[in-house]
Amino acid sequence: MMMKKCLIFIKFTAPKGDNVQLMDSSDGAVSVEDSTSDGEESGTSIDDEGDAEEKPVSAIIASLQLYKEALASNDESKVAEIESFLKYIEDEKIGLEKKVASLSEELSAEKVRILRISADFENFRKRTDRERISLVTNAQGEVVESLLPVVDNFERAKTQIKVETEGEEKINNSYQSI
Repeated sequence: MMMKKCLIFIKFTAPKGDNVQLMDSSDGAVSVEDSTSDGEESGTSIDDEGDAEEKPVSAIIASLQLYKEALASNDESKVAEIESFLKYIEDEKIGLEKKVASLSEELSAEKVRILRISADFENFRKRTDRERISLVTNAQGEVVESLLPVVDNFERAKTQIKVETEGEEKINNSYQSI
């Protein structure tokens, strides 16, 4: 069994500026046991700088690994530290879930508000179109209504005219076009 040392330093910043750190010792080094059957180093390790396929380790997974190791080594202070970190993560998750719910509620309220405003605008547009058409129709009707007495007077005048001269005939023909 070969003991490999690698540096894992997990630092989390809480929204309020509180720092939560998980360390094994004062220098931040955490020992990780890597057992291989023939005593060779495996090709993958966290401190291989040339490894192009290095995948980032999730903070939760790393914490759980550290928790497992702390339980195995019976390190109660480390166990308590990791449990407090996991509690912090759970509290943060709950807070974010509440925020998501609140924002989802706000989003639905705003969607309803937008639908109402759109419907109000569409109703306003239809109403103004109706009013414009009504106004034009009423204006045309008023003009025709005001011209009716004039047309009636021309009709009465036409029935009274007796064409005797050429001038009277011209006047009579001009009335015919009205």
